Amino acid sequence: MKFFVASSNPVKINAIKLAIAAKFPNSMFTGVEVASEVSAQPLSDEETKQGAINRARNLRQLLLDTKQIKVDEEALCLGLEGGVFHPRASLNKRELWSTVWVAAIDQNDKLFLSNGARFPLPEFLSEMLLSGQEMGPGLGKLVGEENLRQKEGMIGYLTKNFTNRTDEYASIAKVAIGLWYGAN
Repeated sequence: MKFFVASSNPVKINAIKLAIAAKFPNSMFTGVEVASEVSAQPLSDEETKQGAINRARNLRQLLLDTKQIKVDEEALCLGLEGGVFHPRASLNKRELWSTVWVAAIDQNDKLFLSNGARFPLPEFLSEMLLSGQEMGPGLGKLVGEENLRQKEGMIGYLTKNFTNRTDEYASIAKVAIGLWYGAN
């Protein structure tokens, strides 16, 4: 089995490795950077979801175009996208919540989606994002941690590393991969 991650970010790559380790221990695994075609900092659930789908689809097309996979070859392309959104029920227009989407597209071009990591951001993070900054670089600069998004991420910072971005993304990716696995 071949797994491809639509990113060169070590967090996303390691999240998929963690998600597939038990069921697919001897799989081929590659990370390839492709465009999400959404904002660097998605500010809605819909945009974040679309970014994950775009990443997976763009990766699949790139792999087909460069003959790294064949149309009928068993391969799973995974797009992971983190973002924020305004909860519909909230009266506070400055309130933002975290969200993560994972899209898995197989050799038959079937799409499997999962979503999670939904929690309210502290006010200082919401304000930072609403002022136009991107989560990883903005928070990293604020706390003096370079490449935060390629390490523990915002969730690691907020939880004092009780959990981290790799674990957060792995649990959501495992659902998308499990949905694909269960359908086959």
